[in-house]
Amino acid sequence: MSIVEDARNFRQNGYFAQTLVMSEHTGSHVDAPAHLIRAMPEATIDRYPVDALVGLSKKYDLKHYKFKAGEQVPLKVIKETEKRAGFRLDSDDIVILQFGWERYYQANSVDPTKREWWGKNMPGLSAAVCKYFADAGVKAVGSDTAGCDECVIDGHLKHSFGHMRYFLPNHIFIIEGLRNLEKAPTVGIFIALPLKIKGGSGSPIRPIIFG
Repeated sequence: MSIVEDARNFRQNGYFAQTLVMSEHTGSHVDAPAHLIRAMPEATIDRYPVDALVGLSKKYDLKHYKFKAGEQVPLKVIKETEKRAGFRLDSDDIVILQFGWERYYQANSVDPTKREWWGKNMPGLSAAVCKYFADAGVKAVGSDTAGCDECVIDGHLKHSFGHMRYFLPNHIFIIEGLRNLEKAPTVGIFIALPLKIKGGSGSPIRPIIFG
């Protein structure tokens, strides 16, 4: 994202206002089906209700498994995490995946390699996990990685089972780039309101989770 800080100023315009230039997929954001599913061009973010990303959230704390970039989370880990956390997945839940990947986020680094690493490397989800979430009827799946379900190494996509097969084709939203998940409750209320962008493939969001 770039900011034109003096786009409107007191000297020239009599008031102050900045101009923002950014992708629909900047920062914490949501993917609508039209983003990647060619057969669903009408499934844009403005076609969904304002409360599409409001609901009960269940957080899967996966940090101690120490998944590496390109690795898939197997279904047994998801089941182990549910048992340890003491919850079960229900219809219309919002799944939150905490990989601990925020530690690699260095957007302000002067080193371009460090600045770009987070977005080009991430663990993801196995096909079995994506199917499990879809079969449960969840409304969204989000994570602290740049691709949620996607397995990526050095910018090379290995798998994208959620984006292409189980989530977006079934109107299950994908939320990427979540921050501060350490502070989020295991079971809570998730609220994020996407911008109503006409024909939008997604939208930046400012999500909150409270218990």
